[in-house]
Amino acid sequence: MISFKTRGWALLNNGLELATGLGSIILLTRIFSPGEMGVWFMFIAVFALVSGLRDALIQPALVKRVAGNEGPGCHPGVKANFLAMAAFEMMSNLVVLAVALFVQGPLQPLLLIYGSYSVPNAWFRWQTFFLRAHLNIRTIALSNALVALIQWAGFLWIWHGQQPLTMLIVALGAASVAGIVIGAPAIPYVMIFRANITRSEVYHTLRFGGYAMLREATSAVSSRISLFYASALISTQHAAWLGVSQRFAQLFLLPNQAIQSILFPGLVARVNQQELSHARLLFHQMLAQLIAFTLPVALLVSLASPFLLEQLHGASYREAGYLLGLYVMVAALITPLGTAFGSLVTALGKPHLATQVVFVNSAINILLSFALMHAWGLPGAPVAMVLTEVFGIFWVTRILKKEANLALGDTWREVARIYINIFRQLRAVAENNVIKKWQWK
Repeated sequence: MISFKTRGWALLNNGLELATGLGSIILLTRIFSPGEMGVWFMFIAVFALVSGLRDALIQPALVKRVAGNEGPGCHPGVKANFLAMAAFEMMSNLVVLAVALFVQGPLQPLLLIYGSYSVPNAWFRWQTFFLRAHLNIRTIALSNALVALIQWAGFLWIWHGQQPLTMLIVALGAASVAGIVIGAPAIPYVMIFRANITRSEVYHTLRFGGYAMLREATSAVSSRISLFYASALISTQHAAWLGVSQRFAQLFLLPNQAIQSILFPGLVARVNQQELSHARLLFHQMLAQLIAFTLPVALLVSLASPFLLEQLHGASYREAGYLLGLYVMVAALITPLGTAFGSLVTALGKPHLATQVVFVNSAINILLSFALMHAWGLPGAPVAMVLTEVFGIFWVTRILKKEANLALGDTWREVARIYINIFRQLRAVAENNVIKKWQWK
C-alpha cells in the first residue's frame, strides 16, 4: 500500500494549492471589475484547454513508463516524453500567437504574451509528473510552496501598483520558473538526455498520449464552453459569475488531484505486477477516503454559497450562489469517480475506454449547455452539467464491472463504513469521558 507519509505530503501539497487558489480568486475579484474578470476567465479557459492537451500528451505515457522503474532503463522513454512536451509547446504557442494577431478585443493583449506563462508552466508540470511517478511528493510540495510565494508577491505588486491584467501572466510565469529551479536537482537530467530514443518509445508516448489528448480536448471544451456561451448569449459579468463558481469547484478538485496523483502510479504498479485484486482494493479505499473527506465540506459550502460569495468577492457575485452549490457537489461526488475510472482503465492498458466516455459525455454537455442556456439563461449551464455527469456515471459503472469486475457500489459502502467507524470512535470517546466524570464524582 502507499505509505501514510506519502499521503501526508500529498495532502499537505493539496492544502497549499487550495489556500493559494482560494486566496488568488478572492484577491483578483477585489482588484479587477467583474467585466475584467470575465475576460481573465476566458483567457484561463484558453490556457487550460491548451495546457490540458499538453499534460494529457505527456502524463499517462510518462507515469506508465516510470512507475515502479527507477533505473536507467526508463531514461529513453523519459527523454522521448520531454521532447514531445517541448515540440507540442512550441507548436501550440505559434497557434495561439497566430490567433491573437487576428482576434480583436480585450482578450488580444493577454493572448499575445501567452508564452511567457505557458512555456515555464509546461516544464514545471513535466517535472511534477516525473516526481509523482516516483511518488516524490515531498519535492513537489516544496516546489509548490515556492511557486505560491512568488505568485503572492506578484499579486500584491499588481494590487499596489494597479497593474493591468497582462501582468498577471508575467507573475504566473515567474512563479513557474522558480518551481523549476527547486525541483530540477531531484531529476537526473544529464542521464536522461544522454539516453538514445527508440521508435518504440515514441510510439508509447503517442499511443497513451494520443488517447488522453482526445479525451482532454473534448473534456476541456465541454467544461469551459459555458463561459463562452455566457459571454456571447448574456454578458461578460455573467461569464465572471460562472467563472468564479467553476473556479471554486476546481478548488474542490484539488483533494481529488492529490489522491489521483498517487492512485494512478499505484494502480499502474499493481497492474504491471499482475495484482488486479490489490488494484481494486486500492481503488475502493482511496476513492472512499477522498469522498468521505470532501463531502461534509462540500455540503457546508453549498448551503452557505450566497453568503460566501458576497463576503469573499462582493455583493455583485451573490446571485451566483446556486451555481457554486451545484458545481461544488458535482466536484465532490461525481468527478472523483470519473477520474479514478480513467486512471484504472489506463493502468489496464485500455485508455480508449476513458476516451469514448469523455467524448460522448462532452458532446452531450456541449449541445445541452447551448440549448438550456439559450432557453433558460445562466441556470442552464449547471443543469446541463449535472444531467451529463449522471449519465456518465451509469456508463462508467457498467464498464468497470465488465473490464475489472469492480462495482462502484463497494466504494459507496466503504464511504459509509468510514463514517460509521468515525461515529463509533466519537461515541466511545464520549462514553469514556462520561464514565471518568462519574467515577470522579
